[in-house]
Amino acid sequence: MSVDEKEVQIEQKVAEFSQQNAWLNVDSYIDYVGLSELKYETTNPQEEKQSEQSFFTLLDYIPNTDNVLISDDSIKDIISIKSENDVFLQIKYNDKYGNEISEGYPKLYYRKQSSSDSWTEKLFNPSGNNLFNMELPLEYGNYEYYVVADNENYPDEYISSTKLIIVSERPHSFKNLNLSLQDGKGNSNTNLNFRWTVAKGVESDILKYTLFLGTDENSMQQYDLATEDFYTAENLSPRTRYYWRVEVENQYGIKMLNPITFDFVTLGEIKKVYNAPNPFNPQKGQTTRIFFEMSKEGKAELDIYSEYGDKIYHTVKANLSQGNNEIVYDGKDDYGNILYNGTYLCVIKKKYSDGGSKTERCRLLIIK
Repeated sequence: MSVDEKEVQIEQKVAEFSQQNAWLNVDSYIDYVGLSELKYETTNPQEEKQSEQSFFTLLDYIPNTDNVLISDDSIKDIISIKSENDVFLQIKYNDKYGNEISEGYPKLYYRKQSSSDSWTEKLFNPSGNNLFNMELPLEYGNYEYYVVADNENYPDEYISSTKLIIVSERPHSFKNLNLSLQDGKGNSNTNLNFRWTVAKGVESDILKYTLFLGTDENSMQQYDLATEDFYTAENLSPRTRYYWRVEVENQYGIKMLNPITFDFVTLGEIKKVYNAPNPFNPQKGQTTRIFFEMSKEGKAELDIYSEYGDKIYHTVKANLSQGNNEIVYDGKDDYGNILYNGTYLCVIKKKYSDGGSKTERCRLLIIK
């Protein structure tokens, strides 16, 4: 077959072309909406087939309002100590598209928490770099507040979430802070009560206490006591120095400043009855502690005699435990009169639960 006679087969290719449309919004605070692509496919130039993928129109677009105008970390709960400073608020205006804040913004609205009072409006003061601040001389109490911002291109006012301002005071000081014998039974100072009373910063405050106690001042054991204003320590080691302090805070976590650490030394095993301090001066309110050891549980009678042999004071301490014990004596007779200067005889009569007994003596000296 000649070339002219050959059937010539022509392959017809599909013609392809595309068009891209970039859709930009007209709002100044959004730079870019989306990109759509139109594809055209044809095997015949006279018959076009159009397919559309991811196509936007401006009418479909809803402006993005997630771009808050106030930094989230600047809107938070605030605890203010009235005696130290007024409430200080600082916020940052945050508009990444460079729009200026509208005149008369940002604004603060606040009122007493859980009240029907109307909201108080106050304008922030500019301090440069899109920072705004204000000071509020509020009285004690809890306040709720929120912030409002605006610019000409923002669709609505931006209103922050509502947060809390707590205006309170530190617990002021200890009215008293002392150690005493456990349950007043005359047990030795290896069994002690810690007690305290604190002046509140605000009368309605609820105070919480933490006791620190231990033999190492830098590593004391912590006892979280909630609202209990006492603690009983039992079976402390004899002849040992202990350190202790009480830390105080109110229900908002505001702490008393500069808690003081105290120390004391527990007694060793008592071989013979004695008193300390000796001498002492009851005229100045001083007392002396008479220390003695009980070989078994029981009771002890204390008698004080003058140098002439007259019995001028008598008391009984019951329910004493085995071991070191003590009785506090205030230097007065049975009628409440302060004793004269001089030396007095102290007699301890121990009566044990098994029927046994033992008597010991020491001398105490009063100097006024």
